[in-house]
Amino acid sequence: MNRAWLSELHRQWAEARGRRTAPITRGFRRDWDALLDAAGLHSADDQKAAFREAEAEEAQGHIRLHRLKGRKNIVLKVEVPVTAEGWLLRHFGKRPPAELQAAALTEIDRAEGLSHARYPQLWIDWCGKLRTAFKAGKILRPLDWQSPDAVRTLIDLTYAFTSHEWSDGALVREVSVEMGLGSKGLERRRRTLEACLRQMFGREMPLESLGIVLSDSRTDIGGVLTLHFPTGEEQVFDHLKEIYSISLGDLERAERATTPALRFLTVENTKTTLRRLVATNLDESTLLMGCSFPTRALLRLLELLPRGTPLFHFGDTDPAGYHILAKLREKTERLVHPFLMRHRPGKWQLTEYDRALLPRLLDDQTLADVRADLSAMKASGLKGDFEQETLGLPDLERWPFFRAAFTVA
Repeated sequence: MNRAWLSELHRQWAEARGRRTAPITRGFRRDWDALLDAAGLHSADDQKAAFREAEAEEAQGHIRLHRLKGRKNIVLKVEVPVTAEGWLLRHFGKRPPAELQAAALTEIDRAEGLSHARYPQLWIDWCGKLRTAFKAGKILRPLDWQSPDAVRTLIDLTYAFTSHEWSDGALVREVSVEMGLGSKGLERRRRTLEACLRQMFGREMPLESLGIVLSDSRTDIGGVLTLHFPTGEEQVFDHLKEIYSISLGDLERAERATTPALRFLTVENTKTTLRRLVATNLDESTLLMGCSFPTRALLRLLELLPRGTPLFHFGDTDPAGYHILAKLREKTERLVHPFLMRHRPGKWQLTEYDRALLPRLLDDQTLADVRADLSAMKASGLKGDFEQETLGLPDLERWPFFRAAFTVA
């Protein structure tokens, strides 16, 4: 039996009302001929069959057909009565939005009842954000109140991952097995987990920043670069207008890397700041590299590049940003100059994660040159105006990209 018209009616209903959780007071109507056309029912036989099916559904109270007065066989509109919307959803294996919303909020209730050993306040705050969004019928991707089972899965995954302090250098597949996800489960869920971590911690939190070593490491680059291989072959990347990416495997095959750049600059924010700087690096005198955390691919590239070329790091000025600077210095064993990384006054308070990091950073001898900034944060309880983006767009077409760099000590 061809029921394409009913499938199309359900699709249009879901598009118009699928997220609405407030009580419905009016039935859902659509033009009958337009509905048949949208369903691809163009022949007379198909339309007659659809009419007979619709009459059968009307007899059961599932729909209402609005006919031309005095012409029973001419249908003008089809309506799903308010009382039949539940039937329409169940017919297609769906649940009413209000029911899905209630189920998702139940999952938030359950999550708030969990005791988080490492970040209890961050956990409660995140649950509160989810509750507020779900009650308003909003989605905080990747968590969608219309998929309460997925909400439960992602909450449990985030809880399990953040409750454990993973050793620095833990392999992602070993962590995955320890979490009961099989050897590759965590890698498959990596992007969604990182999105949840970003919500919970209020900043980008790649797995590498928590000590996890990935198996598919890559590094983002902007500028002129040549990889030299033992066979004598070369791979040249020059005059590209966009960011390009090189895998750890290709970098491990290379024996050295060269560039005409006069300096190297690693950039924490790869989604916006790095792209803006690449577009501004007109004279290509700076080799730009993404560094939301020192990945194996980035470290290998820096190992291949000349050690005598000055290296700078441009990161956020919250504790996590300085943590990245410390790790970059530790793992490269290079002199890494902080670029535009001075504490700027602002209203943003230190989070639970920030307060856990600060004592270690203050004791870190590699951060002696920024200890005054760290001390200012500790004393005020504020991380200030810490994000790179708040510096605005680059206002110079070459190094140092920002006029503000001339005034920062």
